[in-house]
Amino acid sequence: MAKAPLFSTYRAGENRVTSSMLAVFERIDFSLVESLLSAAAESDLRLLRFANQVTGPESVPDAEISADFRYLFEVKTEFDSLAVDQLRAHLRALDGRYSDERLFALTPDIQEPAAIREIDDERLVWVSFRSLAEAMWTQLETALPSEREAFLLRELLRLLEEEQLLGYPEEVVVVPARSAYDEYLQLHLYMCQAHRSFRAGLSYLGFYRDRRIEKLIPRILVRRQDVELSAANADRLRTSTDPDDLLLADAVERALPFHDEPSVQIFVLSAPDSPETLSLRHAVTHSAPSAWTQNQRYVNSAALQEATTTDDLT
Repeated sequence: MAKAPLFSTYRAGENRVTSSMLAVFERIDFSLVESLLSAAAESDLRLLRFANQVTGPESVPDAEISADFRYLFEVKTEFDSLAVDQLRAHLRALDGRYSDERLFALTPDIQEPAAIREIDDERLVWVSFRSLAEAMWTQLETALPSEREAFLLRELLRLLEEEQLLGYPEEVVVVPARSAYDEYLQLHLYMCQAHRSFRAGLSYLGFYRDRRIEKLIPRILVRRQDVELSAANADRLRTSTDPDDLLLADAVERALPFHDEPSVQIFVLSAPDSPETLSLRHAVTHSAPSAWTQNQRYVNSAALQEATTTDDLT
């Protein structure tokens, strides 16, 4: 079982990621920070400058170490979430008092966000979390950071992975489905233990059985943690003005003839013939001896639609 990341006590979302990143940068060698930012931004950043025989107004000191820069950071943990107005406001804060002024925009996007292209300011530098992670991986594999620095970099990498910031979002949960797939075809539902844990941000649910991921990947219309399976609860839900409750009421009624559990977690799913349901070109097969999943696994929908075997999803 994986241990909790070092930074698990930080606040969630952007604050957690930003605070954790700065905590690492503060505790590692300054030249390593310079190397990471330079590699991630594909730019020759010089945070500290070293010079011999510097000419002064009245003397020539033997050497000089100087720093004259200001770097601002805007961190986003959602895809395609940079706002042009916010970036322009940050750029106005760079008023020329420093010789090197930049605004770094860190995002999980795979391609350069449209907001970066629209502003087209050389002081604005886009860095993907993936490129920052690759810079850290390179340092760990080819350089010689101290044991403490290596530990901090690995913990930061684990945090970025846990927050799903290193690639396309894994918004499909695939569950083992010996009988659940047939139930979906009949009832357009998936039901499981009332408090079974799933990631946030899920859009689709897939079914794995007979050593393959089935072709139909329905959209999750409603998910509710602890639902009482009773006619009385269905009637109560029908009095709500929330459209999700009305869908859930229908789901409870459909499930009642087939289930006698007092409460369950319910995923209300798009129908097999719904345009909201993804239909793969073919089932994604699994050839390894062990089961591909015994509990649940998460994948990206675009990768799933291109995959032939589960090896393509690694």
